[in-house]
Amino acid sequence: MVVTAVLDEEKASSETEKPARRKRLLAHHSLAHKAAAAIMVATTAVALVCVVAFAAASYATLDSRASEGIEDESHRYASYIEAAQLDGDELLDFLDEQSELMGGDMRVTLIASDGTVLFDNDVADVSTLGSHAGRPEFVQAELNGESSAGRYSETLQEVTLYHSVRLHNDDVLRFATTQSSVWGMMLHMLGPCAVVVALALIAAAVGSRFLAQVISADLMRIDLDRPLESDAPVELAPLLMRLDAQHRRLEAQASERRQYTANVSHELKTPLTVISGYAEIIAAGIAKDEDVKSFAHTIHSESQRMRSMVDDIISLSKLDDMGKGGASGDDLGVDMNQTVSLESLANDACERLRPYAEDHGVSLACEIERSGNEPVVVRGNMQILSEMVRNLVENAIRYNVEGGRAAVSVIGAADGSAVVRMSDTGIGIPLELRERVFERFFRADKGRSKAIDGTGLGLSIAREILSQHRGEIKIDSVYGEGTDVRITLPAAPPEK
Repeated sequence: MVVTAVLDEEKASSETEKPARRKRLLAHHSLAHKAAAAIMVATTAVALVCVVAFAAASYATLDSRASEGIEDESHRYASYIEAAQLDGDELLDFLDEQSELMGGDMRVTLIASDGTVLFDNDVADVSTLGSHAGRPEFVQAELNGESSAGRYSETLQEVTLYHSVRLHNDDVLRFATTQSSVWGMMLHMLGPCAVVVALALIAAAVGSRFLAQVISADLMRIDLDRPLESDAPVELAPLLMRLDAQHRRLEAQASERRQYTANVSHELKTPLTVISGYAEIIAAGIAKDEDVKSFAHTIHSESQRMRSMVDDIISLSKLDDMGKGGASGDDLGVDMNQTVSLESLANDACERLRPYAEDHGVSLACEIERSGNEPVVVRGNMQILSEMVRNLVENAIRYNVEGGRAAVSVIGAADGSAVVRMSDTGIGIPLELRERVFERFFRADKGRSKAIDGTGLGLSIAREILSQHRGEIKIDSVYGEGTDVRITLPAAPPEK
């Protein structure tokens, strides 16, 4: 009944958690959304990089070609003018004719030696133009014969390239052309860029759905019972390894739970059968008068044994609850911040169990070793630690031999840590079974353990108690000679 109730409680808890798990699952983004976002971001980033790189490369190429173009044109015109010895109206007529042939791609300006503009194919009335005597391209051409210059317009976001050549009559012939800046070229490419981004969105929508289907198909092929044997991409290997580890862990827990349930049922069934059998004989009136007292004693003994077992099972259940889901002792109403004197616990256990030791013909000693004058104290729950020490001392007596010895030692270290040692000259534990003594309901000698009322839970309880107190337990034993149990507890932190 106890086991059934526990299983029903676990089932109810699982059913309660299902809607919450489903809600958390639906709250997550789908694979398609994540794939779409990744594709869009990657495509947009690549597009922007390509636009910037293309604009920069185009600017450099066009700048070089434009500079070479106006330089070649200026040299060609200057050579012809020099050869033809053009001057005055003839020169102006020639420039006017050639300007019409250029189609407005280049601006041609003729500047007199005093800076006066004589001709400009971009301005109908050159008298409206101011003096160009201070223009850098004019000054340098007058001094050196020719010059090149460039000026950037913030308003137009354009660069104007100039090349000037001094003619035979000291006039300066200037050619000019405009070129968009890098930023200007990038602004002109916003349209193509927008098209690329739109295509990226379409590709993301289509590609993400496809990728999600592919990934989902790979995931659906995973065999949860044998994940490492599944036909899945190598990228899923870490996931499969985690699933396999989790599967093995769950199988071990399920096996442990089944074994624990079977052990509890068996251990409780045995005394109940004895109690029921003897009670039935007495109730039927078929027991002899001289046997009734013996039967009653057996019933009482078995009921006490069953009570001890139920108490141990309840203790283990509480300790398991303290170790699950991050639950602390405080969450379960157990004060784990008490200052506990191990000396007092050891002395109390010895005083309480001394009559029990005498009944078994075992001498019991209690020793205290301090590092200095400070008492040996730890931080934890006094009742739980007291129960653990008393159970271990009782084991040292119970599994001893008549005329044997049992000793309890409390040792305080200089760093504040403490050691409780229980040693006996009892039956000992075989080497091959030493690691199993912490298993629940395990008995190294089942026949002898039952004969002396052992439940097989004492060391399991001790280990769980130490786990809650950040302590550890170590057992050394020689079969037929005795056992040494050593418990180490950390130093008590300073009180706040």
